[in-house]
Amino acid sequence: MSSSTPSEITRAMTRAFAKSRWNPWLVLHAGLFILAGLLLASMWSVSLARLQHERTLVIDHARVSQQNLAGIIAENLRQVLDRGVLYSSVADGWFHASPRTGEANLANLLAGDRTYNRMAIFNLQGHELFASSPHVMDTDQQAALHDFLSSGAGNTLPALRVAPLSRAYGEAWHAPLLLPLSGPEGGLRGALMLHLDLGYLLRLYQDIDIGANGVIQIFEEHGIELARARRSGLEMGDSSKIVNPLPKDGSLSGTRSAPLFKAMSTYLISHHSLGDYPFTVTVNQPVEDILAEYRARRDKDIMLMSLLTAIALLLTVGVGVMVSRQRLYFETVARSEKEKKLLIEQLEDEKRRAYELASRDHLTGLANRRMFMQLAASHLARARRSRQHYALMFLDLDRFKSINDTLGHKVGDLLLRIVAQRLRETLRESDVIARFGGDEFVILVTGLEHETDVVGIAEKLVEIIRKPCLDLDGHDVQVGPSIGVALFPRDGQDLDTLIRHADIAMYQSKKLSRGSFTFFDQSLNTHLPHAFDLEQRLPKAIEDGEFVLHFQPKVETEGFRTVGFEALIRWQHPEHGLIFPNDFIPLAEGNGQILALGQWIIEAACRELAAWRADGLPLLPIAVNISARQLRDTGLPAYITERLAAHNLEPRLLQVEVTESSLVENIEIARGILDELVAAGIGVALDDFGNGFSSLGYIKTLPIDTIKIDRGFIRDIQNSPDDAIIVESTIILAHKLGLRVVAEGVETSDQVVYLKNAGCDLLQGYYFSRPIPREQVRGMLLHPMKEPS
Repeated sequence: MSSSTPSEITRAMTRAFAKSRWNPWLVLHAGLFILAGLLLASMWSVSLARLQHERTLVIDHARVSQQNLAGIIAENLRQVLDRGVLYSSVADGWFHASPRTGEANLANLLAGDRTYNRMAIFNLQGHELFASSPHVMDTDQQAALHDFLSSGAGNTLPALRVAPLSRAYGEAWHAPLLLPLSGPEGGLRGALMLHLDLGYLLRLYQDIDIGANGVIQIFEEHGIELARARRSGLEMGDSSKIVNPLPKDGSLSGTRSAPLFKAMSTYLISHHSLGDYPFTVTVNQPVEDILAEYRARRDKDIMLMSLLTAIALLLTVGVGVMVSRQRLYFETVARSEKEKKLLIEQLEDEKRRAYELASRDHLTGLANRRMFMQLAASHLARARRSRQHYALMFLDLDRFKSINDTLGHKVGDLLLRIVAQRLRETLRESDVIARFGGDEFVILVTGLEHETDVVGIAEKLVEIIRKPCLDLDGHDVQVGPSIGVALFPRDGQDLDTLIRHADIAMYQSKKLSRGSFTFFDQSLNTHLPHAFDLEQRLPKAIEDGEFVLHFQPKVETEGFRTVGFEALIRWQHPEHGLIFPNDFIPLAEGNGQILALGQWIIEAACRELAAWRADGLPLLPIAVNISARQLRDTGLPAYITERLAAHNLEPRLLQVEVTESSLVENIEIARGILDELVAAGIGVALDDFGNGFSSLGYIKTLPIDTIKIDRGFIRDIQNSPDDAIIVESTIILAHKLGLRVVAEGVETSDQVVYLKNAGCDLLQGYYFSRPIPREQVRGMLLHPMKEPS
């Protein structure tokens, strides 16, 4: 087993530290101080909790001691007062026996009682009948005596009462007690005044340890202090200096913390009320005195903990300094390792960046022509050894040049990026996508189980790319792709041949039908039946009148009455039968026959209106669709007004419908043409609203009076909250702008109810009628009402 040298160990540690996600020295320092902090925090937390618990115990012990002492003093005072009540029972005999006998009995009672200094008996008029010793009452005591005697009513005797203390010399702490004397029938006959010596009572507890500043107090029921005792001696009661004499909650006993004397510290105040007697005993100690010994111990403990904390911090700092010195050593070694690695990474990064620039399209991030040729060739080499199918697609954007010329190259660049992103999101990671230049994209679809799988992929690409691209530098743009498809190995054994054949198929797709895909092998183009034959025959078909109009009614939501029709062209082909516009309109646009076809539709609609009038049928407006090519024909308004005049028709009977996508190529010319039509009295509707460009912008700027909501929003209006919100918002916005709203594609009664409640003006769809031939229209004109089922 080989041994490692110290230098090798150091380099290994350096590399390990460099690979660490966190700075190891920072982690080490932080860990050291965090550990020290946790230990110190734990020590302080435990110590402070212990000190707080000890403080609580000290306060609780003082509270219990004070409450017990207040209870003992109160019980002693109660026994004394009970003896006074006994004296009042003996004094009742004064009125039954002879005065001499009564005086002897009372004298015997007082002889051995040191708590009562004097007693006197008064009749109801307040005259003194007997006194154990001479005494002169002051005016406050006389007033209290008369008030006591006058408070007795009937058989109800007044309770024991404390008269005001006399301030005469020698009578300090003597509390005059007034007790009732009853007559033979239970009524008040007089009063007994006993002078209770509170000083004698308090001197019994003067030596009990209640602290240097502790105080025992006796209060009467109104909170007037009668006497107090300290370790230093007895004091006269002085209620003027007391701020919290008795609790305000009326409790018989308890303890609270509050200031006791004015401008003094907080006291722990324990009180005990006698309840049936008007006295309350309090035992009080300053909180500072109670906690004095505790604070001394606390300060000693805190000083010790502070010393330990300082020692721990010094040790931590010392270890931190040692770690810092070691860090400097390691960083010196690591710096040289990092510099070497950085130079290597820079070289690799430069190489990678140069490769990216040479292989990637700078605008879209897709592979460029060079990279595609390398990757595709590699895939095809593997394809020859497998049984799977491969397809090469050549994709070109329709009318991209018009978008660049009309909206600017910035919008064109943004559009190319969106298309590239959609291609990446739609295709698999194993497929190779590249931009060859301009608006041309090339795709190698790899590893297909069946050749027919290409159809689904091509259809999906057409659908995804045709979706509107929103807010491209303030514009909403929609384009369609023309795709050519060449299959490997059917259409070519090498990459150049496949690209050339896919390119030929793409141009064939543009020629036959924009926004679609075409296979190089024509036998696979089952999605374009007879396209070439139709394109060749189209001019003669217009000349021979092989086209017919079908009409789909527009029904108002109020009353469900038919109020107009949309004219839809059909090709009555002598060999293939009835052909729908999706199969020949793109062909007409591609070979320039769309203008002649559009003029035929306008003439046929005017001719149909004239025929209705000749047969005495009601005249309802007919709407015809105008293509993008017609919207660039400045002679269109003159032609329409000419045909209306030729058939002697009012302009209101003809309405033109334009789609948002047909306006993009030259909006200014289109707006001028529409302005002329509106000036002539011809209505203009915006068709397929919401499925094109800048919908809200067109509503504001174009001279339209009607918008037709695209059937895509109506189809799932009951189940899609998003579609419902869009439809409702569109109706509200259109009405605020003074426009009528037509809902297309209405097929169910639920849709009818929903749109009626939403305020839609007109409905159009299979629920009311499919597009019908002219012969069936006459019956609908005679019976325009359609009751919903």
